[in-house]
Amino acid sequence: MNNERTVELCFFMKDAYPLFNPSCSGAFGGAEVDLYFLSRELAKKERYRVRFFVGDYGQPDVEVIDRVTLVKLKYSDLSKFDKWYHRILRRIYIIKELFFDTSHVLITKTASDTLGFMIIINKILKRKNVLFKFGSDIDADPEFWRGKNLLLYLFYKYSIRFVDYVICQTEAQQKLLDSRLYKKSLVIKNGFPIEKNRDAGNKEHILWVSRYDYMKRPEIFIKLARSLPRERFLMVMPGSGEGKSTILSEIQKTENLTLIDNVPFHLMQDYFNRAKCFVNTSEFEGFPNTFIQACLGSTPILSFSVNPDNFINEYSLGCFSHGSLEKAVDFIKCLDEDKILYYGNNALRYATENHDLKNIVTQYEKLINTLR
Repeated sequence: MNNERTVELCFFMKDAYPLFNPSCSGAFGGAEVDLYFLSRELAKKERYRVRFFVGDYGQPDVEVIDRVTLVKLKYSDLSKFDKWYHRILRRIYIIKELFFDTSHVLITKTASDTLGFMIIINKILKRKNVLFKFGSDIDADPEFWRGKNLLLYLFYKYSIRFVDYVICQTEAQQKLLDSRLYKKSLVIKNGFPIEKNRDAGNKEHILWVSRYDYMKRPEIFIKLARSLPRERFLMVMPGSGEGKSTILSEIQKTENLTLIDNVPFHLMQDYFNRAKCFVNTSEFEGFPNTFIQACLGSTPILSFSVNPDNFINEYSLGCFSHGSLEKAVDFIKCLDEDKILYYGNNALRYATENHDLKNIVTQYEKLINTLR
């Protein structure tokens, strides 16, 4: 794209609204955080006009926050609009908004039929550019969806073929995508604002942070807490879903484990700063933003199954237990002040060198400049 022309960008991630408006409660994940930071940073530049499609939280239809124009997608509140005809209205409204959107480039991380609508309406009919960034490793493997929803599988698989670029979080995702679809892609890591001279805080607890999802496997963290009764464990777990009541019951039976249902995003970093160790028990991820937040808090990482591009070992950031509870317990038992300082210093250095938001935005600008 011509470097001199004004470029209109449109982001689509409906659960991102609570990040823009902290007074609004609602669960969100790392994908929303990633695009939230990216959109706000790009909006600071005079060259870009930035819109962001968000869900229905009872806010005005259109509002501007931090120079980002937020457009409400009606009928997206599932607690209010849960009838069969609402599903139809929801999609009709998304199609209408995409059709009348004037953006030159659309960016999303949602692996759903919305990506297909973007391809048909914005890419094929309107000749605009669409960028899709993976939010999880399973996004790089369309075959994952074949047994779950055949229609979504076909829609998703062929939508990826038409996007201008697939943006991967890790080299492993890029290799998997290439083996499955032979699609051109590039790796751009998630970006985070890097605060200088951040106080890492007093290390007090073993931390677990995630929205509730069975694939996050919170029950493993409960087992870890019960194996180390002298340590203080803390869970931050917003969201709801089938099976959460059972998890809550088990947490109540664990004396050294405290649950916080939700923490506003702008206050969350303090919990990472005060953690002796951050624990990830997920079955699979992409590159979790919680890893970056742990690194920014100079906090060691303990992960059971997720180790993107082997970064925990390569940069000496903590422990990858390969699913072993025994190995995880031993690691925490050996975490004295010196080791916390060693891993923590490595972690902060890694985040500064690899995830600085300003550097990440520069990579996106170079990509946008290559588009027609």
